[in-house]
Amino acid sequence: MSTTLTNKLAPLFAAVALACTGAAHAQSLLDGSTYASLVGSSAAAVNGVSFAAGGGNFDTKFVNGWGGLGVTGGASGSEIDVGQSITMSFAAQVIADFSVALLYNGPEFGDYREMAQVAVYNGATLLGKYALTVGADGSSPGAGWTGFGAVSNLSAPTSSGGAAWLVSGNPFGNVAATKLVFTALTSNLCQTAGSCNNQSDYVVSAVHAVPEPETYALLAAGLGAVAFVARRRRQR
Repeated sequence: MSTTLTNKLAPLFAAVALACTGAAHAQSLLDGSTYASLVGSSAAAVNGVSFAAGGGNFDTKFVNGWGGLGVTGGASGSEIDVGQSITMSFAAQVIADFSVALLYNGPEFGDYREMAQVAVYNGATLLGKYALTVGADGSSPGAGWTGFGAVSNLSAPTSSGGAAWLVSGNPFGNVAATKLVFTALTSNLCQTAGSCNNQSDYVVSAVHAVPEPETYALLAAGLGAVAFVARRRRQR
């Protein structure tokens, strides 16, 4: 390839290298900087992600310094209660991790071993429904997760903690998703007789994703074809 042609194509290859490098790092679909743009509405788009609240409007709730995005109108106030939901729609991406808070295992605040559910879609196709249950493994402050990856406790599920959890390591598998639906499940796992009077409720703190790898593969292949054609023309 001639020096002139190399100089012309160098910025393109540099862009591909930069994009592929960026693909290895998760980007935020939801975090603390997003909350203010959603509070008070039932639907909004922020940074390319469409949000919809089911059963009320978006709001935030924090306990002991931990919290996130919830929905108004439920029994717990500004959390995702049974019958409510938060839906996120976005361009196809692999979910790297998500975190929730105020998901307690009881008997603090009269809670059961609370259960959060996430339904994952690609277009109209349901890829799976996965549940996070606090104290499901019989330990405290452990939590059980029916998907992939691993669960970490960020703040203890006690009356002085925030009951915050991180599910990381591609929790829905290495598949591209376009929609997540967060809901709460009815729990019958009360640990202390007479102390459980509140069903599952929680908030979503953050969601991170990695752009679909195929996007970068196609871009690299296209630039490779450009280089091949240019080389053939130079030889002629």
